Amino acid sequence: MSNDTPARPVNFTLLPSLAFLLFGIALALAFVVASDKMGKSIGQLKNTRPEITVKGVATLDVRSGQGSLNATLTWRGENFNEGRAAMLAQRTAVQKLLKEAGFVESEIVFSASENTRLEAAVFTEFAPNQDGVRTPIQRAPIDFNRFARGKVPEFIFTQSFTIETPNVDRVLAFSRQEIYLEQGVALARGTPIFRLVKLNESKQELLEAAAKDAQRRAATMIAGSGSRVGSLLDASQGVIQICAKDRVGESDANSIDFYSIEKTIRVVVTMRFEIVKE
Repeated sequence: MSNDTPARPVNFTLLPSLAFLLFGIALALAFVVASDKMGKSIGQLKNTRPEITVKGVATLDVRSGQGSLNATLTWRGENFNEGRAAMLAQRTAVQKLLKEAGFVESEIVFSASENTRLEAAVFTEFAPNQDGVRTPIQRAPIDFNRFARGKVPEFIFTQSFTIETPNVDRVLAFSRQEIYLEQGVALARGTPIFRLVKLNESKQELLEAAAKDAQRRAATMIAGSGSRVGSLLDASQGVIQICAKDRVGESDANSIDFYSIEKTIRVVVTMRFEIVKE
């Protein structure tokens, strides 16, 4: 008696379905492989496409349209009433000087006056030790910005004012004028500041000029190669420098000059062009 299991008969009706399934799998794999190769080909074509990247530069000489100057009146002494009277008198004197210099009232703004009381510094001359011997103590330096210069209180009066006008030459002249006030009042003036008032308009003009300069440079670089400059692929704005006239640097950092009346603006753009065979 044999224990062998009889072989299952083959169902021939399943063969066409199996073959169709295998064909579908093979077709899908072929599509994936073809798509991958096509993607690589497109990428290689894109990477090997002739192109050129250049920088365009444009400069423009301009004149500042606004000037400003900060100044401060200061008095220091032991008599409060004397200081207040001196500040009022010398403020009037300064206003007269400003008017004589050509400034109008709307171009001058005075801030509120301020006063500070400084107390005399107090020090211990000697300190007793355990033996009852008085040992001198070395004095620390006195900060006269915080303490009076003598043994009685002092007072400091200050008042600031600002000049702002489109007449930049007038601001420069007043900043250099020798002025000596009376009654112990001092006048301190800061460095005059000069600004451009139509910077956006100038930037637009410069960007257009820099773009044309980039196109010219690209055309010059490929001249004689049998190709021409094609479509613009990419463009970006680079540094903008505002310098004193004829002192433009070649650095890649933005810079702004506030202290010159006559200025030069420099704009850089970077542009990438396609190169087309003629």
